[in-house]
Amino acid sequence: MREPRMVYLIGVDHLVQYRGPLPETIREEFLSYILDCCRTYRIRTIAEEFSEEALREVYHSDSDTAGEAARILGIEHRFCDPEEEDLRRLGIPYFAEIRDDVMKRRGIATSFILDNELRASIRRETEQIARTYWPLREQFWYKRIQDALTHPLLFICGHEHVEGFTRLLESRGHDCLILSKWWRSELFSNYELIGL
Repeated sequence: MREPRMVYLIGVDHLVQYRGPLPETIREEFLSYILDCCRTYRIRTIAEEFSEEALREVYHSDSDTAGEAARILGIEHRFCDPEEEDLRRLGIPYFAEIRDDVMKRRGIATSFILDNELRASIRRETEQIARTYWPLREQFWYKRIQDALTHPLLFICGHEHVEGFTRLLESRGHDCLILSKWWRSELFSNYELIGL
């Protein structure tokens, strides 16, 4: 019998992807969820929207949840998000760079903005511009996993990417199953519920 070549997707809040400010019990619950999914669907590769560079230099963490799961299971793990060199080559700016451009265009010279409404408006505009680069990032992820799509693969990404990345995979002829569009959304839609 031929092994299914399905791509399974889990959408997350990025806080669960590393040991950081999130209560460890929630991260451990996510680790257990990954392990259960991998065993149930006979996953042979865990890939994620994350990079080793971000883990070490941005989040200052020594522990990647998906990488831990892969080590426990003895399967392959892949970081798929572009690192700084890749971002520069692809012409994808960092979120902070986009925000700085938005503020500069608005004539705002300070990074500390007291006006909540103005701060929210800048954030919305920055997010809207950042989204225009998502297809480039998602194509980069696809290239990082393309050779592993001959066997069941689990892909973990930010919940806002799940549908777009699924469409990209399906347009390339791959079967997909979304296991969770946004894992534990009831917690992560309100950080106060998890003490953050």
